[in-house]
Amino acid sequence: MESQMRILIVDDEPDMCWVLENALRSEGYQILGATSGREALELFREALPNIALIDLSLPDMTGIQLATLMREMCSDVIILAISTHLCEENSAIEREMEFNGFAGFISKPFDLTEVRLAVKMAVNQLKSPTT
Repeated sequence: MESQMRILIVDDEPDMCWVLENALRSEGYQILGATSGREALELFREALPNIALIDLSLPDMTGIQLATLMREMCSDVIILAISTHLCEENSAIEREMEFNGFAGFISKPFDLTEVRLAVKMAVNQLKSPTT
């Protein structure tokens, strides 16, 4: 099933997108990449990815705003936040992420083992029947 999973990676730093794309593509996922909120929304509408990894700081909107717009289009998408700032240090951001349905957090610089684990957990969440 993993090979059928579509993952959208949204980060305003192309190098960061590239690192994540290569790490996850090697796991057999279909990867889409965007460097702005507007580009991400276009890709999201076209491909309806199963999982989105979204940088919280984008040039044209916040990652939280982007997640809200994606959820309006498809409530089933699993969204993981990406940031250089640890959310535990900012409870307001953490509450806003929880309110907007983020399933997890990936910190920069990336530990690719942790990234793969976070994505695998998101895939398992999609596979699990809802109760």
